[in-house]
Amino acid sequence: LRIRMNMRVRTLFTTYMENDMEKMRMGFAAIGKEWKAYIPEPTVVETRGRSYCSWGDDNAYPQYLHGLYDDVATLKGIIDATAEYAAGNDAEIQMEGFGDTINSRGDSVRDMIELLAKDYLLYGGFAIQVIRDNIGNIRDLYWMDFKNVRTDKDGNVIWYSEDFDKKWARADKMIQYPRFNRLSKDPSSVLYVKNTFTDVYPTPRYSGAIRACEIQRAIDHFHLASLKNGFAGSYLLNFANGLPTDKEREQIEKDITEKFCGADNGGQILISYSDGKDNGLTLQRMEISDFGNKYQAASDRSRQEIFTAFRCIPLLVGLTAESNTGFSTQEYSDSFKLYNRGVVRPIQMKIADTFDKIFNTKGALVIEPFSLEDNKEENVDNSQQVDNNIDNI
Repeated sequence: LRIRMNMRVRTLFTTYMENDMEKMRMGFAAIGKEWKAYIPEPTVVETRGRSYCSWGDDNAYPQYLHGLYDDVATLKGIIDATAEYAAGNDAEIQMEGFGDTINSRGDSVRDMIELLAKDYLLYGGFAIQVIRDNIGNIRDLYWMDFKNVRTDKDGNVIWYSEDFDKKWARADKMIQYPRFNRLSKDPSSVLYVKNTFTDVYPTPRYSGAIRACEIQRAIDHFHLASLKNGFAGSYLLNFANGLPTDKEREQIEKDITEKFCGADNGGQILISYSDGKDNGLTLQRMEISDFGNKYQAASDRSRQEIFTAFRCIPLLVGLTAESNTGFSTQEYSDSFKLYNRGVVRPIQMKIADTFDKIFNTKGALVIEPFSLEDNKEENVDNSQQVDNNIDNI
């Protein structure tokens, strides 16, 4: 779906009224800021001449999702808080040569888990680069920014580039990796994890709330634009000193737009030209009926849809309902237990299963979960589990 709205297009029309006594001419012109809303589709396209599949319009769907994360405070707050929960208080790898660090650069296991969890929440997948030594033993593990990762239809080859969102991604800036295989001795490979088995690319869990995120972003933009410019609403400017020519009107509208509106004006100005007895200028604000209630309803509904998509409540990210002045530790603990069981722990298990696959053993990763004094949870340790689903990753 591609929606392009250009409110800077000037609509100019002239009404002629004739009678036996006189001819009256009136003109109107609408001026508003330029505004565009663009929600790309997560399409997957195999392009001739490219071995990887494009992800979304212009191959930039994950970049679009990251833009929402940067701009929508509700989305960012939920993802950041949940990723911190998933990373726990501490984590370590129970394998020789590792511990609480995961590579020669000194990155901690906990920090890497938080990054993987954030990617899994934001994009629906994550990627890990696996480095082996000269004899084929796993030496280092590195987090890969998932928005810069692409794959072929079968997922056998992985590409990494920071230019995928550009119209023409240069081949010399793409790095190609084989898919991780524990039986292979590739010096460098990538383990590509996604939340679906049938599609080439994953689907974010909040896909049903994308439009709600766009509403939140538009509301924030409107507030900023209104603060930056005095014309926070819609106004009518009436020039009652005669009718200028079309060229003069265009120049007047241009001058007013540049001086008072700007590219980020929060409202819209309607200019009226008419013959009148008094050569004066009047400014009239055009109020929208019940605007406040409609605005608040759109804001509240979109915010609630985002929380619903994550099966989260504001309490878990430090927010309370408007009717409450605060919340108790017991309320938070009870809410977290449910959220931990339904959302956080499955993410932890997905990451733990991934590390089991890398090291070909159970219990390779142990996460000490986030907990309150009255909310002690057992460590995430796959060695205590009977079922092994790592081959499904």
